[in-house]
Amino acid sequence: MRKRIKFRLFGLSLFCIFLVLYSNHSTVNLSYGAYIKAPLSPAGPTVKDDNLVVEKVVEGLLDFPTSMAFLGPDDILVTEKNTGEVMRVINGQLQEEPVLDVSVANSIERGLLGIAIAKQQPDGTRYVFLSYTESGNDEDGSDVEDNVDPEGNRLYRYEFVDGQLINPFLLLDLTATPPNDRGEHNGGKIRIGPDNNVYFIVGEVGGHTTQAQNIEDGPEPNGLGGVLRITQDGQIVPGDAIFGDESPLDLYYAMGIRNSFGMDFDPVTGNLWDTENGPTAGDEINLVYPGFNSGWKLIQGLSKNDLLNDGATPEDLVYFGKGSYSEPKLSWITPIGITALKFLNSDKLGEQYQNDMFVGDINNGLLYRFVLNEARDDLTFDNGELEGNTTLLEDREVNDPKENQPFVFGQGFGGITDIEVGPDGYLYVLSYTGSLFRIVPSSFSSSLTSTPMAISDTLATTNEEEEQEQDTQQSSESDNDQVTGGNSGNSVPAVILGLYGDRSYSPNPITIEEGQTITWYNGDTISHSVTSGQGDDGDAGQEFDSKAIIPNQYYSITFEDSGEYPYYCFYHPSMVGEVIVE
Repeated sequence: MRKRIKFRLFGLSLFCIFLVLYSNHSTVNLSYGAYIKAPLSPAGPTVKDDNLVVEKVVEGLLDFPTSMAFLGPDDILVTEKNTGEVMRVINGQLQEEPVLDVSVANSIERGLLGIAIAKQQPDGTRYVFLSYTESGNDEDGSDVEDNVDPEGNRLYRYEFVDGQLINPFLLLDLTATPPNDRGEHNGGKIRIGPDNNVYFIVGEVGGHTTQAQNIEDGPEPNGLGGVLRITQDGQIVPGDAIFGDESPLDLYYAMGIRNSFGMDFDPVTGNLWDTENGPTAGDEINLVYPGFNSGWKLIQGLSKNDLLNDGATPEDLVYFGKGSYSEPKLSWITPIGITALKFLNSDKLGEQYQNDMFVGDINNGLLYRFVLNEARDDLTFDNGELEGNTTLLEDREVNDPKENQPFVFGQGFGGITDIEVGPDGYLYVLSYTGSLFRIVPSSFSSSLTSTPMAISDTLATTNEEEEQEQDTQQSSESDNDQVTGGNSGNSVPAVILGLYGDRSYSPNPITIEEGQTITWYNGDTISHSVTSGQGDDGDAGQEFDSKAIIPNQYYSITFEDSGEYPYYCFYHPSMVGEVIVE
């Protein structure tokens, strides 16, 4: 008999808050959930500061929006990963026709990835820079559907004329063919530096292991795994060589980078900072100076911890020219899927936030705020700006996800793909879910072009949404929204405590009768999942899979058939539990 399981997702209520009791037991946990993305909070995104609110600027940006750039006030270009379309948002209205549509390979992290707009030229020309994985046969997604190899990861310069992007000029042409056959680690973010040069960050593209990835006996660098710097005309930046005069070393500003979805220049010092994604450990924030070597593929996270278990030290890295290694300014033992990075070069949200660094993640939908020290060459946690226990951060490492709390500034955004500051001085947050938000003072939230995202705005529709979901009995496989509301009286409450092995889910095991429902509440500070099977099972997730359950949300399953149902967290496979249906 086919086992029948019904699914429901529930939002925050009070029925099992009392269950959120954290164990002192600890264990090493590594994340494998880099590609699980947090959904929007059903109550909408919020920030800690009561003087600020989150407004929705636009929704319906389909197929995974990746980056945005401002043409002017209330005039935004947004890139869509899978379609290769550059969409335009004017006064909060998504325009019907794209300003450009390019053919992209879009497997995993390939696609239309980055955008940057330069200052207008003296002759009135407006350059727009785009990075994308160009399709091998001029069809979107042919690498997925027909196994067509992409042409390459390419950086183009366009001109914005009469609402269109025209006159493409190829600046960089890098390989997009991965040795591991996975379309991952393509990076793609672009920034125009204070020197007006173009900075482009690219990962190692599916496991390339050249000398730029610190493999001494590997092939010569091929332009991957670093920050590349060129002029707006595609020329080598004149001046003293950083890594070397020969090509492609003369392109590199930094190297030894596994993958990145965010970088920005400090508006005060002009220093470049980036985020970097670790594999199963070691997400990072780095100060990226000329000649910076981030350590991959020998070092990830703090070098003393040897998170890659290879025994490597900074002395084992491959150095060219003026290259040198520097420790990350902050590292996460359990990855968060760190993404966008932006400095708020404005006092519009309050002087206390001016020039602070804001960072997003994809796994939890969290927005983080970081404060720099007086010299602005490091992060500081002891200046009184951040609330909570910051002493645990003195080691520059987040050893437990709960250590995140002092610098969590906002939540519920869904997986964040970009953060920008608009010409109006407010902070804009782009979500892969297709929504664009901005953070503004509460006194300004009467904007006519956007909708405030406050809890009160969503609770009014809660009952209607919950009834609709109950009627359709949609599974989390087809609808990953997490809807605010209570649980049925027949539901057995459970709680997700955190990274505690077989004590991560409580109670464990859970014993119920046929036809009963279990509702798991995520009482941790990061996303988790309830996924059938175990992490090494080929059929894991076939019986049920919650996808990402963000903090303070619920996931419910009704078990119709007797049996034993092991489950685990896809993000953190050492978290295991079992349901016994009698």
